[in-house]
Amino acid sequence: MEVEQRRRFIEIFTGLDRAYGQTESRSKNENGKLEAKSWIEKQQLTEQKWYDHLDGKEPSLGIIPIKDDNTCTWGAIDIDSYDGFDHKKLIKTILDKKLPLVVCKSKSGGAHVFLFVAESVKAVDMQMKLTEIAAWLGYGESEIFPKQIELNPKGTGNFLNLPYNHPEYPTRYALDDEGNALDNLAMFITHYESKVVSNLGMVVIEKKERSNDDFKDAPPCLVTLASQGFAEGSRNECLFQLGIYARQRFEESELEDKLDYYNTTYFNPPLKSREVQTILGQISDKKNYFFRCELPLFKTVCEKMKCRQKKFGIGKGSTSSISSLKKFVSDDPMFEVTHNGKVLVIDGDTLAQHARYKAACIKQINESPQPIRADAWADKVQSLFDDPGFEEVIMPGEVSSNGQFLSYLQIFIENNGGAKDRQDMLQGMVYEQENYYMFKPQAFRDFLKTKRFNKLSDVGQFKVFSDFKGTAEKLHINDKVTHIWKIPTTVNDAEYIVKSKDFKEEEPY
Repeated sequence: MEVEQRRRFIEIFTGLDRAYGQTESRSKNENGKLEAKSWIEKQQLTEQKWYDHLDGKEPSLGIIPIKDDNTCTWGAIDIDSYDGFDHKKLIKTILDKKLPLVVCKSKSGGAHVFLFVAESVKAVDMQMKLTEIAAWLGYGESEIFPKQIELNPKGTGNFLNLPYNHPEYPTRYALDDEGNALDNLAMFITHYESKVVSNLGMVVIEKKERSNDDFKDAPPCLVTLASQGFAEGSRNECLFQLGIYARQRFEESELEDKLDYYNTTYFNPPLKSREVQTILGQISDKKNYFFRCELPLFKTVCEKMKCRQKKFGIGKGSTSSISSLKKFVSDDPMFEVTHNGKVLVIDGDTLAQHARYKAACIKQINESPQPIRADAWADKVQSLFDDPGFEEVIMPGEVSSNGQFLSYLQIFIENNGGAKDRQDMLQGMVYEQENYYMFKPQAFRDFLKTKRFNKLSDVGQFKVFSDFKGTAEKLHINDKVTHIWKIPTTVNDAEYIVKSKDFKEEEPY
């Protein structure tokens, strides 16, 4: 029976099979945040890895939900919390809204809220459905898995750590509809069977509609907040957002009347007239053209992908379309960006300038992002670096400019060695004496030209050379001063390594 349960668990959480996540657990830091080492293994996922996870062996297993055909059978909302999260309250909200979701306690103390389907669905559909659910539950700022809607043939997506990583003392486990722990596989599978749906069409969010016309093609956050009722303490912020929407949709001559209408219809009590006039002045200023998506109230009910599809949704100045960033570390770093679920690869200069980023999107993924202010773009890029999901991948030395230079140096020494005396250096040969190689730098530069290597300046070349204890010296050869480069013979045993940690320190999902 246990074998059958384990196999059923594997079936339930099937995902990408050519790569998987690994996490080594550590203790909590002073802020209550669980520290761990997490990384991706780019190799075939074996059945033994699943069993090791279920047996409590480190590292634990994480699965990438999106498959190579860009489909998935499950997705999750990652609600991040480190202390005192009320799982029972969340479950009650889910039940009240009649949503077929499975809540699992995460190791950090938060929750992974899973949606399971019996048959594969498009990753983009799963992502949009979970984004809508997260917003309706008030957790719109949470991460959604799958993070990607398309995979490159050799690329990987983001993984989510699985529950049930210990047979007797699990720290990540599902909860039943009363909030009680389902601390074994049999109980989890039974609960799963009661929640799994045949298709996403069965997952319906019942919102109270006011007027179909009042929020035509509006950002989903405004529709959700209007349905829930605008809270008294948020009226100024909400009326400003409504004003930005109205400014895009209606004629300028109608703007004041529309603002008054939203104020008196949807706010109880309405804002005072002078407050409405202040907001009217703010939205009339071109500097305040953009929605304030970064405000906490709107982040909790955000549906960014759906919003982009709305005529009056996020447009100019919006950066919500970027969900993750990965850096490939070398002397000339490259970046992998997930934009609207699609992956593009760019250099640092392109990431730094939105105009170049827009051009890259047009060329690689057939999308044209709206313009954005330079300061807003800089803030967005920094937020991607600060995000716990930011990854750094250490590239092999040979693919970097510095690594290529070292390789060519080693080839040059091997091909041009055998000098019998110093005079042979004048003919471009390499002279070996007392555990050192010596040669004319111009001979080496001429060799680099034959290889069409121009990635480093003369200064850059000597910097790499000196990193391996190379020096520039003067020798008297045939009564003439000759400039030479001198480097220990151990350089032929050297492997160029980019200095970095073996693993990125990050919070496991």
